[in-house]
Amino acid sequence: MRSSRLLPARPTKLGRFDVVAKIASGGMASVYLGRSSDQTREVVALKVMRGDLGERDDLLASMFVDEADLLTRLRHPSIVRTTEVGVDGAQRFIAMELLLGMTLASVYEACERRGTRLEPELVAWVGARLAEGLHYAHELRDDANDPAALIHRDVNPANVFVTFDGTVKLFDFGMAKTMMQTSAKTAPGIVKGKLSYLAPEQIMQLPLDRRADIFGLGTTLWELCAMQRLFHRDSAVETVRAVHAGKIPDVRKVAPQVSARLASVIQKALERNREHRYATADEIARALSEIAAPYAAEAPSRLSALLDDLFPEERKKQRGWLKPAIVPASPASLKVPQSKGPPPSR
Repeated sequence: MRSSRLLPARPTKLGRFDVVAKIASGGMASVYLGRSSDQTREVVALKVMRGDLGERDDLLASMFVDEADLLTRLRHPSIVRTTEVGVDGAQRFIAMELLLGMTLASVYEACERRGTRLEPELVAWVGARLAEGLHYAHELRDDANDPAALIHRDVNPANVFVTFDGTVKLFDFGMAKTMMQTSAKTAPGIVKGKLSYLAPEQIMQLPLDRRADIFGLGTTLWELCAMQRLFHRDSAVETVRAVHAGKIPDVRKVAPQVSARLASVIQKALERNREHRYATADEIARALSEIAAPYAAEAPSRLSALLDDLFPEERKKQRGWLKPAIVPASPASLKVPQSKGPPPSR
């Protein structure tokens, strides 16, 4: 039953965390900078369900809770870590690790503006890390040790974060769903994933499995190599048609620098018939890791240098807004790793 009471637009405290400042707003939630009030003075990102959405749509509130439950189970270097989930009064919140860096979508756009391309080996390395994170999520088990059969359903560059120290993390499992869940949470107006990265079976509203995420990863890798969009069109209808039946050219036709091995991996990930795709994310992770192997040791530093080159003032800027959270405590007492900062927001 829906409450008629509006939720406060700006919380001051959520559980054991003081709310320091607003970071960003997304489709379902707002994100705040938070600091624990205990001795650790832990600095986190607090994702809080938007009051207006929660009031008019119980379904979205339920999706938010489901995301939180899923995220607390995920512990992998390539997935943004959730430290705590809580309810304070009428407000639901998720405390997450902070990330200093940029989304992969921002990296793509910056390269596009400059007219530069990403190195194919770096794309392969990034793809391997994402595939490893996806495989971990796909293999997740529930409290009864049964397969959770988790599917992200929204793998795309906007949901990948690259930190200034060169790590890669997948985030935003708000669209995630287990294969055991019913379709009761599908409702008009709720877009389950960005259209141009959906697998054909998602477009056709068929039952999904982990291979839908592999298609989204394949689309992402194709675009990062080609520096152009694969399925995106001027309208949603045209985009859906492109995903369903549009031509998928060999990436080497637009990016000759891509090796035949990498092009083959991407092409297999983009098979419209999922029976012809990689069966698991682990398979594509291994294939990409083999391609990136000679490059792997220096990949994080190269990625870090790329971000500083593309966004020369951003690292300093992001560190700056952390000051209100860290000044009241002594540096020795803070738990803010070098790679941590504002979480990305959709």
